Amino acid sequence: MSLIDTIAPPPDALADFVAEWQSAAPEVRLAAIRGTLRRQGIAQPAPDDPARAGYEIQLFGPAALGRDEADAARTWMEAAARRCPFA
Repeated sequence: MSLIDTIAPPPDALADFVAEWQSAAPEVRLAAIRGTLRRQGIAQPAPDDPARAGYEIQLFGPAALGRDEADAARTWMEAAARRCPFA
């Protein structure tokens, strides 16, 4: 495995994730996002910038900001589904 393989997920990883979890209940989807974030994403409270207050998730490319973790996960899944309409 090369260094680039450890940094960037395979191109179809986003589509695979969306296909597997898009129709799951919100709490199940949040658990799946949390688990994947531990391995290869970024989740953090947004900076002190009032324009970006909330929680930010970056996973497989798309990034989303929400009022809290659950809202950011919902927003992230919506953005990911738009990028993978056939997943």
